[in-house]
Amino acid sequence: MILLIEDDLVTCHIMTALLKRLRHAHVVAHDGAEALEQVARQPVDLIIADLMLPDMHGLELIEQILVRPHLQDIPVMFCTANADAKTVERALALGAVDFVKKPINVDAFATRIDRALKRAPARWESWREMIKRLRVDSRTFQPLLVLARDHLAELVQTLGRIRDGRSTVEETGMSELGAQVLRVRGAALNVGAIRTVQLVDFLWSGRATTEDVSDLHAALVIELAAFEQALQSRSSQFFAAAAGGR
Repeated sequence: MILLIEDDLVTCHIMTALLKRLRHAHVVAHDGAEALEQVARQPVDLIIADLMLPDMHGLELIEQILVRPHLQDIPVMFCTANADAKTVERALALGAVDFVKKPINVDAFATRIDRALKRAPARWESWREMIKRLRVDSRTFQPLLVLARDHLAELVQTLGRIRDGRSTVEETGMSELGAQVLRVRGAALNVGAIRTVQLVDFLWSGRATTEDVSDLHAALVIELAAFEQALQSRSSQFFAAAAGGR
């Protein structure tokens, strides 16, 4: 999924038409607030951002996004009409993978999008590798995916209650909470959800600290959306995406 952050309607139309032509799934945000909502609730593989937004500067927005540990490895492309050398330098220092000047050359921009997407973190194991490892087809894979989704939804609910103060780690029980995390990791590994497994390993210390709960909950809300998207897609579409490593 590509997140396009652009407030100019003409430029937005050109870019979305290009993304449709390239068959890249995408969503659009017209300001910083919309962009923050998008990255908090669904999986994003690439951000294409304008610098001059109605409510904040593009660099400020990307800083707010990339400060979250589960979003730090999302590649970012900046696209703007006006930028001095210091702005470009700051953008690259933030970790931007490309900086494109407007007006864009559509064909060249398409190539740069494909190049940037190669920097996106892998979300699913390739379907071919999954077949070799599990010896399953799409019919037997679907129940495994549903089971993993259900375990993930249960953990998201548990972490959400603790994060919001509606429950505590003590009330949930450290052993039960740890068991839920392990169930999610194991089920995600079974269906080749590489990203989910990596985030659990990266964000969960096992001590159930406030940071553990908050960071893992924020990350797994997005992972749950990725599972829902996989289940809603036709098998052929999902496995094509899995084979592409996204």
